[in-house]
Amino acid sequence: MIPRGDIEGMIDRNPEFARHLIHMLIGKVRSLTRKVLDLALKDVYGRFAKFIDENAIEQKGARVVPERLTQHDIAARIGGSREMVNRIVKDLTAGGYISVDAKQITVHKKLPSHW
Repeated sequence: MIPRGDIEGMIDRNPEFARHLIHMLIGKVRSLTRKVLDLALKDVYGRFAKFIDENAIEQKGARVVPERLTQHDIAARIGGSREMVNRIVKDLTAGGYISVDAKQITVHKKLPSHW
């Protein structure tokens, strides 16, 4: 924690710092607003699909989520239960959309728009 007086002093003395801080705060508010909208308007599958789409990267000719995440970790990030994430992962794996190996998700084909 930085004392309020120290921050106010930096803002007064350094306009560039103030602008940077404002831009960071605006970005944080926009990000939180998007998350609230997702929680309010999308079901767990929609949030899971968005999570995979946003986090998967090209690696050795395949799209993978590089982080080693448990189903509990994913559920916490998307605002769902581990049980629901487990059901989604099982169904997508059975359909050949994804595979999970050592907690790494590989995307084989575009996820369906609805589950």
